[in-house]
Amino acid sequence: MSKINHECGIAAVFAKNKKENIIDKLIFLISALQHRGQDSCGIAYIEDNKIKNKTALGLIKDNFSNFNKKSYAAIAHTRYATVGSVDIKNAQPYYFSNVALCFNGTIFDSLKYKNILQNAGYNFDTNSDSEIILKWLFFKIGDDLSNWTPDKIRNILNNDFKDKAYSLLILLNDKIFAFKDVYSYRPLVFVETENEYCILSEDCLDNKNVIKKIELKNGQGLEINSRGYSFSKKAQNDNTKKCVFEIIYFASKKSNVFDLNVKEKRILLGELLAKDDNIQADIVVPVMNSGFWGAFGYSRERKIKLSFAIKNNKNILRTFIEKPKTRLNMVDDKYSIIDYKVKNKNVVVVDDSIVRGHTVKKISSLLKSAGAKSVHFRLFSPPIVNVCHWGVDISNRDELLAYKYKSKDNEIIEKLGVDSIKYISDELFYSVFDKNYWCSNCFKMN
Repeated sequence: MSKINHECGIAAVFAKNKKENIIDKLIFLISALQHRGQDSCGIAYIEDNKIKNKTALGLIKDNFSNFNKKSYAAIAHTRYATVGSVDIKNAQPYYFSNVALCFNGTIFDSLKYKNILQNAGYNFDTNSDSEIILKWLFFKIGDDLSNWTPDKIRNILNNDFKDKAYSLLILLNDKIFAFKDVYSYRPLVFVETENEYCILSEDCLDNKNVIKKIELKNGQGLEINSRGYSFSKKAQNDNTKKCVFEIIYFASKKSNVFDLNVKEKRILLGELLAKDDNIQADIVVPVMNSGFWGAFGYSRERKIKLSFAIKNNKNILRTFIEKPKTRLNMVDDKYSIIDYKVKNKNVVVVDDSIVRGHTVKKISSLLKSAGAKSVHFRLFSPPIVNVCHWGVDISNRDELLAYKYKSKDNEIIEKLGVDSIKYISDELFYSVFDKNYWCSNCFKMN
């Protein structure tokens, strides 16, 4: 996939027995969410009845592999900066006045809230919307943390940020709160194991030692403390706006989000794409990693051999969540071709989507240099033609290939150096993702 920036990964662990140390478990979980953000990371934890906080730029493995702390309750974050620069001061968890917060999403009109808070006397250390949310809660509830209850926080979030997209965690002394936005744009799952309570952006745990898994509902809150856990009621609205890109691209292929298995849905999309296609080809090649299961489904449906002809440089992480200048260099370095697998072959390449076209153009050039007869790109999402204000960094339509060329496929084909291009049809796509419950604004021209 050509690069779009997106949101973050959050995780929390609370031990059933306070004598248990959960730090290693938390590092394992937040590492499993590294694909959701590569800019910075951090952990806030309870130690000696106080909240301690450590943040760092870069990856979890580079900053927390030797984090020899002990705690029974902690939250963690891995960040992509949709709002706020890549700066250590903007790393999360954000800590203020004995409260730590991890945030996944975007407050697209955050300056409105910041101005109100500044007029009320609040100063700001960062330019992140996470600080705005936490200080907004202080502004509304006050400094007495005994007044901070899940119902009060939930009501403030659901009323004051009702059209925003987020999942968030709050660590106070001896308890963890979790909240999801009113429309459930962002996933958040509660997992109870034999020894801990966990909260995750994605259900990336296997079922070993798992007692239950519960996806938070839209507008719902959750409290975990030494007595156990309790959910607050969900929002009154039934029309969710779950982000389709969580399934198509953001989530790990090993995860479940919104109570759906990512692998199964990508296979289904690949199969539907194949049923509507009659291109003659010798091999089907996936663009790893998010394109793999779609390619598998396409290959199985068309009965065309699946070939792993595109190699990924394992040292290059997701180009989708890098800055523009860095992205172009990373695309150049990320892919290489196994020549003998494509030489004199008609190749179908399957990926999740096309955003700006950098990845497609590069891969097509590499395949043809390696001797491919023809290169045909197949995408298991519709064309991306619109901006997003709900946690995906598509802020300028003019940078989107499909919007720039509208329906002029011939011009796109020429620009990308491919022999043909085909997206899944709207009809087939929305047979999987009901428009009433999924946000697909990025596919809408108006």
